[in-house]
Amino acid sequence: MKRSISLALSTSVALGALAVPGTAFAAPAGPAAKRVGGHTTEFGHLFVDDLTADSDVTAISAVVHRSGDDTALATAVDFRLASGSPKSGDWTTKDEVRLAAAGAYSVDLVVKEADGDETTLKNAGTYDYTAKRYFAEFGVDKPHPTLDDQKVTAQGRLLQWQPVTHERTPVADVPVTIRDTTFSDWASTVTTDADGRFSHWFIAGRGPVPVHASQGGVRSATVTVTPKALPARITVDQKSFSGTYGAPLKVTGKVEYQSEDGTWKTTDYADVNVEDDEGRFNGLDTTDADGRFSVDARVPYSGTKLRVRASYGGWFANEPTVPLTVRTLATAAVEDFEIKLNAFHELTVNGRVEIEGAPLPHRTVDIHVSPNGKDGWKKLSTVSMGTWGTQFLNTVKAPPTGYYRAHYTGGPNVPAATSAVLYAGRAETRIKDYKVAPAAVKKGGSVKITGTLLHRTPSWKAYGGKNVTIYFRPKAHPKQSFHVTVVKSAANGTFTTTVKERGDGWFFALHQDADDKHLVNQEVAGLVDVK
Repeated sequence: MKRSISLALSTSVALGALAVPGTAFAAPAGPAAKRVGGHTTEFGHLFVDDLTADSDVTAISAVVHRSGDDTALATAVDFRLASGSPKSGDWTTKDEVRLAAAGAYSVDLVVKEADGDETTLKNAGTYDYTAKRYFAEFGVDKPHPTLDDQKVTAQGRLLQWQPVTHERTPVADVPVTIRDTTFSDWASTVTTDADGRFSHWFIAGRGPVPVHASQGGVRSATVTVTPKALPARITVDQKSFSGTYGAPLKVTGKVEYQSEDGTWKTTDYADVNVEDDEGRFNGLDTTDADGRFSVDARVPYSGTKLRVRASYGGWFANEPTVPLTVRTLATAAVEDFEIKLNAFHELTVNGRVEIEGAPLPHRTVDIHVSPNGKDGWKKLSTVSMGTWGTQFLNTVKAPPTGYYRAHYTGGPNVPAATSAVLYAGRAETRIKDYKVAPAAVKKGGSVKITGTLLHRTPSWKAYGGKNVTIYFRPKAHPKQSFHVTVVKSAANGTFTTTVKERGDGWFFALHQDADDKHLVNQEVAGLVDVK
């Protein structure tokens, strides 16, 4: 069966059929091609892209003619299968298709199938029979440069295929753009010579770089330049350091690579990092012309391991490292130290220990006392910090007056620290000549309680007009006490009161409602035996 399909006509028919409601449309069966025209690299040949058919294609012929005129100017019958299968594949002519004049020509395609069908595809494509520029012999002299010689030269020729003669002639004196980096906005321009040749050298980068040439809309094949990696090593001037946490730490040395002849050579522009064992950054530098580096780092947290690491992209086959030993001395301080002495000889102390650069070696603080705040320091007590944090708060027994400081003893990598010196003091009080009489009394009888209230300012003097509280402690229950009465001291400090017996036990006296400048007196007591 022979059939002729006009691509332009079939399209209009399809559109018309779709516009009629209820009308079924069946697309014409038979071969179809994605593109028909001149080959993009084999100039002068026709190419059929993705030709599909109902059965295997057994023969193809092409008729080249001017648009609007079916007169054949050339006929090609020597198509070969370039890729795919006879039922679905790409086809190209074995021989060149020559025409008498340059221009754009229409191509009719005649397709024969194994099932006997023969189909003519009218105006299946356009044969662009005009001059074509292209790049030939493009490449680089060193696709795998090393650090010994990073210079790479890209070269090639720009030629032009002529449509009538099919000659390939050099394109002279035109600019050619060479892209030799991964940065799309950076390129170099060279000019072709009389033979269409061009050449451009560049220094290879640290990683694979695609290199290609272009001129107008024409582009060469891409060649990838990949560095040949060589072994590398680091030599440091000093491996062991010590210093206070956060202090400057200068690490110096050199970076070398092993040349292909086995010689170790220094290299510039290598990256050198000082980092901890988890890769956290501490400092960096780039080697100079002599391969030397000087990294400004910092003394790390105590126990943190540091290393020096060098890298240079694809130029190094390895990332050499050198471990460093750093002894860190932490900083320590006792901050916000406060004290308060109450009337019962109890000193409340609080503050916090600040340590930077190391963990706490222990969680206790010593409280020291001195009579003058300069010397004679003695440990008054040891207080503990809380479970979390470094705050301490406690109450300790203290003398009437004194200068106080909090002292943290530190540890192997933590220095001792001492707070500011603070003063706390209250005037002492005491009861002199305290008497409870009679010592033996009949049941229901009375006892007389007398004494003198004194305070030291700084010598002992009468403390008049102050309350003295009388308590009773039963002999049978010595841990219990009961309030009896309150008596006020006279101007000379004396006080007198009479109370009824409370059974066998002790009557004791306290000046307990002292102001913020006085202490409660030491307890005085007198025993009463009830008969």
